[in-house]
Amino acid sequence: MKMQNTSATARRQPLLGKQVHSSTQTRFAQNVDASGHSTRTLQTSCLELNWVSGELLIRFSGSTIELAKVGA
Repeated sequence: MKMQNTSATARRQPLLGKQVHSSTQTRFAQNVDASGHSTRTLQTSCLELNWVSGELLIRFSGSTIELAKVGA
């Protein structure tokens, strides 16, 4: 069976230079509107900072998904 890697990290090339910062954040939120309907979201973001020949290279990525209830 042929497998396909759909991971975003597999396609990311490393930044050049010396890494000075790397961080990842994950956030979960659940909001309820006036009618009682709830919405759940999951957000992730990554930040990388590298020095190359006196210049700062910045890479940022983020994603947001809405989570569905099981059986909904």
